[in-house]
Amino acid sequence: MIYSLPQAGIEARIASREMKVGFVGLGRVGLPLAATLAAEGFHVIGVDVKKEVVEKVNQGVSIFPEEAGLEELLQQVIEDGKLVATTDIAEVNICDVIVIAVPTLIRGTEPDIDAVKAVAIELAENMSPGKVVVLQSTVPPFTTQDILGGTIERETGLKAGVDFGLAYSPERTQASQALQDLRTYPKIVGGIDEKSAFTVSMVYSTFAPGIVRMNSLVAAELEKVIENTYRDVNIAFANELAGVCELYGVDVYDIIKAANSQPYSHILNPGLIGGHCIPMDPYYLLSDARKRGVELELSGKARELNEAMFSHIADMVEDGAKRVAVLGLSFKADVKAFEHSHTLKLLQALQNKGYEVVVHDPFWDDEPFPFKVEKELYKAIEGSDCLILATAHSEYEKMDLARIRQEMRGGLVVDIRGVLDPDEVVRSGLRYKGLGRIFHD
Repeated sequence: MIYSLPQAGIEARIASREMKVGFVGLGRVGLPLAATLAAEGFHVIGVDVKKEVVEKVNQGVSIFPEEAGLEELLQQVIEDGKLVATTDIAEVNICDVIVIAVPTLIRGTEPDIDAVKAVAIELAENMSPGKVVVLQSTVPPFTTQDILGGTIERETGLKAGVDFGLAYSPERTQASQALQDLRTYPKIVGGIDEKSAFTVSMVYSTFAPGIVRMNSLVAAELEKVIENTYRDVNIAFANELAGVCELYGVDVYDIIKAANSQPYSHILNPGLIGGHCIPMDPYYLLSDARKRGVELELSGKARELNEAMFSHIADMVEDGAKRVAVLGLSFKADVKAFEHSHTLKLLQALQNKGYEVVVHDPFWDDEPFPFKVEKELYKAIEGSDCLILATAHSEYEKMDLARIRQEMRGGLVVDIRGVLDPDEVVRSGLRYKGLGRIFHD
């Protein structure tokens, strides 16, 4: 196994592609990376608990059709015999490097890393010396060493950094462009020792444009959560700035554009936050720091402010309204990404105020939801008192505003994303509200 070799032997095995790579978790994060490494000539064994996922992967069918190029790449590596999927985690026992990419979530405001704990126990049952285990899931500090490595050590008697390698290398991809991102951004790598970090860096350098080596596991773990905590804080500032602009009667987008013309200003746009990363990752840091007796005041306040925006948007609906049409269910524009969407929280805030809600999204394909969804745009708008534009799908930029006025019972448009021109909205006989924008009647 590769960790038992000297550095020259590690380089030779990677260069010759004689080593095998195992992947535990073939989701939105794991599958693109597994396919990318298979395309680079490595023999990859992918494991997933979902039988239907395994079957589709082995057929060369992408479970994420919105991921550009993924299905074509899967078909290629399956046909070449470089990638095979299974539900049996014991099959990765023959692999030199094992990458764990299982989902980590938030339960309330506390990290949920149960999936990592479960995989650690299962890996320990089949663990033998000489492997390198890599965690890719977003986790609180010290999870790789204490939870993953600690479990394997306790269950097997093997020692991390002596008998097996241990590393952390987070994902840095976005939905719909994972394959592109993998070849665009440097890979972050931290190891328990030099050999672990070197091995993972050599494997990932076969496709990544660069490697950023961190000097410890915890430094690599922190880098990941800090990336998204920074964005959360930045958006919180933009949301607060939107309130300031409403106070002084100026347009927040004009202010941000002007401020960002200076190279040291990088203000993001205001709005609701959804997805798998930004609204979750700060809690990994906030929770762990609190357990160590430290309150991260700025990061915590930013999270509170961004969560309060859902009620703020719901409050923008005028008294007397009964039916609200919400445009956009995905958390990201022009992709199908409903899970953990900001719209789900917005709908809850609207329903808590007693409004009847109906949702439209161009990527909806009859999936069941506990609220009404319409496939046809103007059918969703029909009879509504208020229209909320929640996701900046390009389709919404081309809407017939005159027809919207005809279909609506009321005439209020709340544009969360700054997609519409307020003057055009008003010329169509509608009224316009937006975050940080002057009310147009």
